[in-house]
Amino acid sequence: MTVRHRPHFLALLAAACVLVGSALTVRAGEIDLTVVNIETPQGVKIWEPTSVVARRGDLIRLKLINRHADEHGYEIPAFGIKEVVEGNKTKDVVFMANKSGIFQIKCHLHPAHVVGQLIVLD
Repeated sequence: MTVRHRPHFLALLAAACVLVGSALTVRAGEIDLTVVNIETPQGVKIWEPTSVVARRGDLIRLKLINRHADEHGYEIPAFGIKEVVEGNKTKDVVFMANKSGIFQIKCHLHPAHVVGQLIVLD
């Protein structure tokens, strides 16, 4: 099949691209993410996802969910975020990604827990 023999093929392809493009549209400038404290099969407690990617200037809203009985910390020192999420509770964190770079995310209550990264692109 050649495209010149099937002009309706181009119309269908264009329509498909528009539909796929609209399905992938994200509101620019805002990140809404649920981050859950889990325990890996090896017994390590982590916040999942471990990394967050944003653009400089984005408003970041995190819903932290702690699924354990004990409290856990969530800290991003470079942005002044230092929260304690009580056992089996949630906490909302909102901040502006006002500088670019790679920044550490950690549990300030349990330093042995696996840490992550906040990656803010220009």
